[in-house]
Amino acid sequence: MRTTGQHAPPVWSWHGPGAAITAAAVVAMVVASVVAWPDMAAEVVTREAAGRHGESVVPRGASAVLLPATATLLAVLLALGPWVEHHLGSLTPALQERSPERVRRVLGWTSAGLAVVLLVVHLGVLSLHTGAAFDWERTVGAAVGVLLVVVGAVLPLAAPGGRFRSVRAEAFRAAQGPAYRVAGVVVALAGVGTVVCAFTAPAAAVLVAVGGVLLGFGVVAVRATVAAVRPPGGAADA
Repeated sequence: MRTTGQHAPPVWSWHGPGAAITAAAVVAMVVASVVAWPDMAAEVVTREAAGRHGESVVPRGASAVLLPATATLLAVLLALGPWVEHHLGSLTPALQERSPERVRRVLGWTSAGLAVVLLVVHLGVLSLHTGAAFDWERTVGAAVGVLLVVVGAVLPLAAPGGRFRSVRAEAFRAAQGPAYRVAGVVVALAGVGTVVCAFTAPAAAVLVAVGGVLLGFGVVAVRATVAAVRPPGGAADA
């Protein structure tokens, strides 16, 4: 049951630019699979037999199809986001009074960023079957950096909405709006740093990416918690 009085968004809420990038990435993955197929080994060994486990192998059919299918499935699930949020809004005020367009933009750009990462990983997987050279550290690191830049750019749109009756709960929610803006900048800068490190110091790229994400969301958690502990005017819970 919905309590905000907002009209329900359509079941499928496709974000134009995000959907276009995702579709292009999936098409590129399919084309790459078709082109590489004749030269792909029937299977590749991903783990040698040792101790209590046997050898792990991946057939070329799975490698050719799995990541394109994953990117497509993620895009479909994320396109359902605004509709799902609308119908779950009665569970918490944090999901209420949020623009479906903002939700669509967040999920659409996230889908696009994930599709780019999956495209790069897919090319790497194909290289395992064909024997082509592929620089995993630099290429995947750069793709993850791009994803962080995209997520950082839309992160301010993901702040919770609605209002809580509890003064402390409302202070916790309200503080997240400004905190998400700061976190967005932090995550985006971490993405830029990750791209740079991917080409200059690949070993540091993971640390920059993980550290930036933890710092960004740490800002949100700390700022919101401080606001909840010390609500404006020192008011007590309602």
